[in-house]
Amino acid sequence: MLASFLDSEATEEILAILEELSGCWYNAPKIAASSALNSILNILDSENKGFQQQAIRIMYNLSFIGEVCSRMLSLKCIPKLLPFFSDRNLLRYCIRILKNLCDTEEGRISVAETKGCVSSVTEILNTGNNEEQEHALAVLVSLCSHVDYLKLVMSEHGNIIISLCLISQNGNDKGKKSALELIHLLDDVKIGDNKGCSEPNISNSCGDSKTHPPEENRPPKKSTFLKKLSPFSKSSSHGSKSKRIQ
Repeated sequence: MLASFLDSEATEEILAILEELSGCWYNAPKIAASSALNSILNILDSENKGFQQQAIRIMYNLSFIGEVCSRMLSLKCIPKLLPFFSDRNLLRYCIRILKNLCDTEEGRISVAETKGCVSSVTEILNTGNNEEQEHALAVLVSLCSHVDYLKLVMSEHGNIIISLCLISQNGNDKGKKSALELIHLLDDVKIGDNKGCSEPNISNSCGDSKTHPPEENRPPKKSTFLKKLSPFSKSSSHGSKSKRIQ
């Protein structure tokens, strides 16, 4: 009944009711099973910014329920979300929706195969705040469990290692952990040896020579990419010890 009024003069009020209902997990499957979800997605194509914001908040609430994610994906929700990644007021909702969708294999496939989606996510590594970066990295880590998707991530963001280095030092705790995990994934498959995915020179690209510890004081490195993280490490005042990145 509520869904039937979404195209009426009461749209704003109906969306407000649905937003309140969607915040309760036991209501989410009922909303998804009705025609309401389809109508909510159609609102994203409208030109009413207020309605669009309400619709995205409803989708955000619904995306925490696995069975609803499958319904959202079947309705091709990801292409409809991408235009809102440029809206600073909505980005945090959009990237979290994407992160929740990527908890399923179907979601990971949809993210990887939706044109422009991976590039929109990797851009957050440069422009997002710590929380947004954390969720963007969670999406990328889930994608990179598949080698072909890992190569896609590299091709969409040639300087991703530089971004990961910076986040590993300056992000929040989850962001730092995910950044290092993604660096290990990139290193494990030796993506830098593949054609078109040359390994960026981290030392020259984002290191400050004045902050580099003396060569003899740097800790031993086991990984090609981790070796390039050394310019970001803070050397110890004792000279014989350096802080290791965990």
